[in-house]
Amino acid sequence: MFKTLVVAALAVGAASAALAQSAEDGERIFKKCKACHKIGEDAANSVGPVLTGVVGRAAGTFPDYKYSKYMIAAGQGGLTWDQLTIFGYLADPTKYLRQVLDDPKAKAKMKFKLKKEQDRRDVISYLATFSTASADMGAAPQNAFCVTNASDKAHFFAVETREGERQFAPLNPGAQLCSGTTEAADGIVSVFQDENGFEGCSRIVPVGAAEEMREYAEFDRCLWSSNDG
Repeated sequence: MFKTLVVAALAVGAASAALAQSAEDGERIFKKCKACHKIGEDAANSVGPVLTGVVGRAAGTFPDYKYSKYMIAAGQGGLTWDQLTIFGYLADPTKYLRQVLDDPKAKAKMKFKLKKEQDRRDVISYLATFSTASADMGAAPQNAFCVTNASDKAHFFAVETREGERQFAPLNPGAQLCSGTTEAADGIVSVFQDENGFEGCSRIVPVGAAEEMREYAEFDRCLWSSNDG
């Protein structure tokens, strides 16, 4: 069974320095991953699964890739790849799966470990730029909520659960950011013009829903899908 406490335990470390994430640095660090993973519009499965759209995707579900029984079990148990779960997994894949599944015999196919916290944050920021809001991402993962950049420009987004778990990411048009799991009925999504923005927009989103930010305007005057028209 997926252990939500594992995700919650990672929140403090990941959120505390989230504003320092750099997609540009992440692209450079991702070169270490290219031997096994492909990303981009024409990416295909290799030693590891395609990572295009991985942020917001249930674990063990990319088509035509042969996952281990442990990764499939984790996904079936509720593990969704978001800013926090990826952060924990990259540090030590096998250790993370053992915690998630509560199974000391679980093993990850991925042996590589990205030990530096800043490297992990930057790689996650880079991966988030390839997470598109495709048809199968229209709804939020179970016990979570999402925000999609439905505008025509890139902006800086944040999601925050009622428990205080925060995640941040720059989103290109069409990209989506989801919260970690939450026991609350709703959460807060915010958007700023860029990572240095101060005045932006916020919205309360029910758990299980995905809000769209359709047009950005400062001082909480953004156009959201829930108030369009």
